[in-house]
Amino acid sequence: MSDPMRPKIEKPLPEISHVAFVVEDLEESMRRFGDLLGVEPWLVYRYEPPRLTDTTYRGEPAEYSMRVAMADVKGPIDAAASVAGGGTVKRLLGWLTSLRDLLGFGSSAGTGPDGSGDGEPPPGIPLPELPTPGIPGVNVELIEPLRGPSTYTEHLAEGGEGIHHVGCFAYDDPHAVVAEYEDAGIPVVQSGVFDGLEFWYLDMREALGGVILEVAANLTAIEEPDVVFPR
Repeated sequence: MSDPMRPKIEKPLPEISHVAFVVEDLEESMRRFGDLLGVEPWLVYRYEPPRLTDTTYRGEPAEYSMRVAMADVKGPIDAAASVAGGGTVKRLLGWLTSLRDLLGFGSSAGTGPDGSGDGEPPPGIPLPELPTPGIPGVNVELIEPLRGPSTYTEHLAEGGEGIHHVGCFAYDDPHAVVAEYEDAGIPVVQSGVFDGLEFWYLDMREALGGVILEVAANLTAIEEPDVVFPR
């Protein structure tokens, strides 16, 4: 039975294309991701005025800034072989698997995350597959907050470093998607514009087990990075 108090969205999530972590030290984190996961090179940007504009936090205009590093992972990542011990990757895969199930995706080959048949989709409803173990190629983002209150400083104060949000950049009409979520009671907890790239953080933490979903528009507007790491 559906919960009448639970928001319902008609537009399905087309993909998870982005995973973002909040970190204390950007350079040290880039080194760790490179050493442990082989993720590099990183494109580094400084998000601050005048390039960063129209910023909001919890529904109000706000001034904040951050440094951001982005790298692409060419998946799938094998949870058993990527890192000795596999702890970091396994936690990430487990989190993404849980998110996939919460968002209504079926487990690969009709099995649950543990290989059981619990993930078999209902008859007559084909569901997209997400490889298990492994995730498709995604963009990984590291965020070091600099100034001002934000969801990043909030995250560090409450739980320290870790996964901050996932992003979907495959919507045909991001503005309409954001409006639909807001109409359904999912607020935009933070937003801004960087070099013409618009981003919104949809606060699903209460409704969906701690998840913030980023939706973005004009992804090709962003200019060349300030630095490439390692050089």
